[in-house]
Amino acid sequence: MNDFLYQSVLIGNKAQRLIVFLHGYNSCIEDLLPSIGILEKELNNTLIIIPSADMTCERNPNKKQWYALNDVDPERKRRNPITSIDEIIDIYNKTGNRISNVSKRLNSFISGLQKQYKITNKNTYIMGFSQGAMLALYTGLTRRYEVGGVFSFAGIICGKDMLEKEISSTPKVYLFHGTSDLSVQYKTLEYTKDWLSSHDIDWESIEYDGIEHRLIDDEMFDTADFLK
Repeated sequence: MNDFLYQSVLIGNKAQRLIVFLHGYNSCIEDLLPSIGILEKELNNTLIIIPSADMTCERNPNKKQWYALNDVDPERKRRNPITSIDEIIDIYNKTGNRISNVSKRLNSFISGLQKQYKITNKNTYIMGFSQGAMLALYTGLTRRYEVGGVFSFAGIICGKDMLEKEISSTPKVYLFHGTSDLSVQYKTLEYTKDWLSSHDIDWESIEYDGIEHRLIDDEMFDTADFLK
């Protein structure tokens, strides 16, 4: 079960709900802790697990990544405002094998947590920011049994061709995105919505005016409201 190093936060006296929260590319567990702190104040009887990717980031030796991106997008076209949505989708599609492999490990990790703490799939939620959001989406949609929900903060459907082959679950998806995000570009959000709808996946979206590529407090308050 301990496939990933992780930090845990138990809110309340008993873990009745499990949240697995995935950090982004060029990031780490510590970067998520301020956001987790808000959830601590808003939720009860919840176990939050924050795993660490075990791959050193190719852009920063002090941070982590879930899988590499430099070789599929050496010019970082995915972040260029003039790059078309189709080209951005194609760039992320090239990482399909990578995200698939990590998601399999992550699903095994989640199943181990559920067994250890006796928490059902319907009380399990997978969340992530940026690359972690892409992994959360892929993991939730390829999990054998449907979880309570997937929360994507500044994410996108990634590795779509591989995901088409592996999708086996249709949990409710919650999409959060800032309208000024140029890292995982906001203009791609409509593609993610359309992809989910075309696969009969129920989703809700909250968009934050003027917010760039970062987690904000309002997203955590809105997340807590959905969970409550």
